[in-house]
Parts: sequence; structure tokens; C-alpha cells
Amino acid sequence: MKFLSILSLLLFTTAWAQKQPNVILIITDDQGYGDFGCKGNPLIQTPHLDAMAARSFEMNRFYVNAVCSPTRASLMTGRDYYRTGVTDTFKGRSVMRAEEVTLPEILKEAGYATGLFGKWHLGDNYPYRPMDQGFDHATYHLGGGLGQTSEPKENERRYTDAILFENGKQIQTKGFCCDVYFDKAIDWFKKQNKQGQPFFAYVASNTPHSPYHDVPQEWLDYYLKKDLSPKNFPQTKGHPISHKGFNQDTLARIYAMVSNVDDNVGKLFKELENEKLLNDTIVIYMNDNGPNTFRYVGGFADRKSSHKEGGVRSPIWWHWPNNLKAGASSDLISAHIDIMPTLAELCGAKMPAHKTIDGRSIAKTLLGGQQSWDQRKIYLQTHRGERPEALVNTAIVQQNWKIESDGREQKLYNMKNDPFAMKDVSSKYPEKKSELLTSYHKWIEQLNHEYTDMWSPRWVDVNFKQEPTLVLSSQEKWNEAWHLKLKSPKKVNISFNIKDDLPNVETEIHLNDNLFLKKNLKLKNGKYHFPTQTLPAGDVRLNVKINVSPKTAKMWHVFIDEVN
Repeated sequence: MKFLSILSLLLFTTAWAQKQPNVILIITDDQGYGDFGCKGNPLIQTPHLDAMAARSFEMNRFYVNAVCSPTRASLMTGRDYYRTGVTDTFKGRSVMRAEEVTLPEILKEAGYATGLFGKWHLGDNYPYRPMDQGFDHATYHLGGGLGQTSEPKENERRYTDAILFENGKQIQTKGFCCDVYFDKAIDWFKKQNKQGQPFFAYVASNTPHSPYHDVPQEWLDYYLKKDLSPKNFPQTKGHPISHKGFNQDTLARIYAMVSNVDDNVGKLFKELENEKLLNDTIVIYMNDNGPNTFRYVGGFADRKSSHKEGGVRSPIWWHWPNNLKAGASSDLISAHIDIMPTLAELCGAKMPAHKTIDGRSIAKTLLGGQQSWDQRKIYLQTHRGERPEALVNTAIVQQNWKIESDGREQKLYNMKNDPFAMKDVSSKYPEKKSELLTSYHKWIEQLNHEYTDMWSPRWVDVNFKQEPTLVLSSQEKWNEAWHLKLKSPKKVNISFNIKDDLPNVETEIHLNDNLFLKKNLKLKNGKYHFPTQTLPAGDVRLNVKINVSPKTAKMWHVFIDEVN
């Protein structure tokens, strides 16, 4: 009898190990709620995503932040983005605290291989890179995206044949960037499958984010032949489509990138079938924020960067054929912070006990059960700069209610009766409005009390074993300086590159606000070296200045190499 009990336990353990699902989380950059055929868009071509949606479980009221880095920080941690130190998308304020416990870290603890393919945007330097935050493998671009100052200067804003990074090393790729991310992810998970290893693949394309000059030509040709003007989209419900800034060529280029994502989703599902992984893999699809231009958003208002529904609503589809009912949906509110605790429950991973987790698992809802949290509140605030101003660009979401605040005025909407947030009912329900505003102020006060360093810069650990050449861009600069930590003094070579041709220019290095070195240089498009210097131990604020108008010259990167 004892032998049979042990055998039963072993069989149960083996069965659980086999059931541990793979996970593929796909997130696009600046794709809008209405950029899908299944969301009523009559002109866009997204057949593979529409088919995925039909086979998936959809959370109908899923919220993200209005800009990308805060969404990504919450996605990776299950925590409100302010807790992670992420407040913005550039100037160091998109760098997530190194001590955060991430989704790939808890899945690794549960036995998963973890891979990132595409956009990270939570820190470019050690110890903030994807490899430092739980990913076994990372193929990625730097900073906010290709076409921004974080990328290598020689990439020249290319989306095709782009220079990317693989586990910290610069690589030259072939093909359109989104194709590369999916191809790399597919090759990687095939390898994991061959080894019998459960995997988590985070596929985060920087498309359809700007710039728009380099997009798939075949799809561009297709959309340039279409009339994409607002009059050709449904106007029967919700807010009218804004004509502000409409440009046929720009929208054609955005849609070309969306259809390219769709092609890749089709390719990914085909490979999952070929590998016999379809039924054993959770595939999630979502956007990081609202659309990057005013366009059709299914009747919602506004776009990226806005607290209104068009800025903070995303579709989310959970595809897991053997476990989730195809075509089922729920109106339960959920958000980016819920993905980590949900996957932890579905994958048998443990959430960090020593961290405040703001997200909630929706696994019960996905599996066909009933959940309710009528009093739950989700806070979404987007601002530029260091500290938030109270109620500026803020959304407070409850199951049946929402407050939208532009800083001057707070409007209350009954989302159950008014799902497009059309009519302010503040005067009718003053007690509800007061309740939501009181809860918001307690939220901000609590975060300020618990995280006194929330608005402090992220310090880069100078570790030449991790980064043989420390490359600094304006993406990581905080208040006009890079903040470095050195365990001991280091003799270094400091250089920078520039895209301009300039005559004799005064160039300076400042350490801790003091002039450290001054040199006159004749600048031409290229790289320039200062004499060898010694950086002191401790905390060092480094700035390199070119004393001309920023409109005249633009420094691309600063490079620091150790001198042995």
C-alpha cells in the first residue's frame, strides 16, 4: 500500500510537470484599440489576429498606462509603475529599479527558460538590462526604440537590417525588425521544446511606433491605394473620430506595420502547430498604450498619452485551447499589473512575498469561474518629468465607474451605462466622485511615504566585466548628468560620437558639477577621444558638454573603456 501511495505521488508530480504551460506574451508598441478587423476596423488587414481573438478568452475592460515604460514596468512586476521607479519614457525616468522581482525571474524559479525579443525600455546599462532582470536570452534594441538616440549611430534609424543587441553584444540583423523578433523567438522556443524545457517568450515589437520611413513595402503599397480618411470608418457609437493631424501616408505606414505584426502572429501559430505546442502554450496579445496618432479607436476618445479610454484601453486575448473557452469574454476590469500574478498561478510560480503586489490573478475568470471586485480601483497617471502633479492626466478606474482628470477638472462616468465615457455624472453622484478622489490621494500619499527614493536617479554600476565598454546615451541621463557608481577608482578612456561637422568647439567633462577637463576640438561626423582620466570611487555624476546650441550639434553617445 505504501508503494502504491509513493507511485501515485510520483505520477501526480509527473502529470503536473507535463501540464506546466509554455507562455508567449506579445505586446506591440503604439498600436491602437481599433487597429484590428475584429474591433470593427473595415480597412485594416489583420486576419491572423482576428482568428486568434475568435479562439481566445478576452478581458473586455483591460487597462494599460497611456505611455509605454510605465506599462512595461507594471507588466514585468505586477506593481504600480511608481513603485518600480518608472515615471516616464526617457531621461533616466524609464529605468526600473534593479531590486524589482520580475515575471521572468519568478518563472525561472519555477523551471522556465526565459527569452526577450524586441523592446525592453526599462534600462540599457548594468544592472538594469533584460539579462540582469531575469531573461536567459535577450535579443533587443536599446532605449525607447530604433530611430531614437539610444540606438547605435551607424544604425541610421533603420527598421530593416537593423543593428540590435543579443545578450549585451551588438549584432547586425537581416530583414524587417518585427520579422527578426518573431523569427528569433520561434528559433529559440523550438530549441527549448527540443530540450523538453518549458519556456516564457516575451515578444515585444517596437512597431508600429515611429519613425515611419522604413516599413514593409508590400503592405505600404496596399494601404496607399486605400482611402484611409476618417469618413470611411464606423461612426455609429461613441466619440467621433478625430480628424486632427490626419495624414494618409502616415496612417498607411502605421497600418503596414500592423499588418506585418499580423503576418508574424500567423507564422508563430503555424510553428506552434508544427512543434505540437499549440495546446500546451498560453499566447497573450496586448498593446502597450493607445494609438500614436488620432485615428479609429472603436468609439473611444483620444490617443496615446491621454487618460481617456482611447489612451489607456487595450484588447487582450488569452489563447490556450485546451483550457480556455474560445470566444468567451468577461467585463471584469483588469490591467497590466494582473498579468504577472495570473501567470504565476497558471504556471505554478511563486509571487515575491516581500514586495507589495498591486495586481490580482484573473486565472479563475479565465478558467470559467466567477470573480468580482466592485470596489477595486486601478490608478493610471501619465506625466512628463520627475514627480507627478496631483490629478494631472489621471484615470481612476472602478468596475462601474471612472474618473478622468486633466488636472483642472475631474469628470465622473458611469461605465456600466456609458461605456464610451460620454456623459459626466459628477453632479448626480457626488458621493461616488468624492470616494474615488479620496482613494486616489491616499494612493499617492502612501507611495510617497513608502518610496522616499521614488524620484531619485537610477545609478549605473560601472562593471567592466558586465559591460566591457560602458555606452551612455541621453536616454539614461538624469537632470543633464549620468549617475555612475564605482567600487574603486578606475583609469578610463572617455570618448563620444557626433553626427555634425563643426569648427573649433569647446568640449568639457564635468564630474559632480565641477569642471574636470576642457578641450577644444574640431568636430566632424565621427568619434572623439579625451585623454586618459581616472574616475574616483563612489557616486559620480558625469556630464560631457559641447558648448554650442543643441540645435547645431547633437552628441550621440559617450563611451567609457577601462585602461588596464
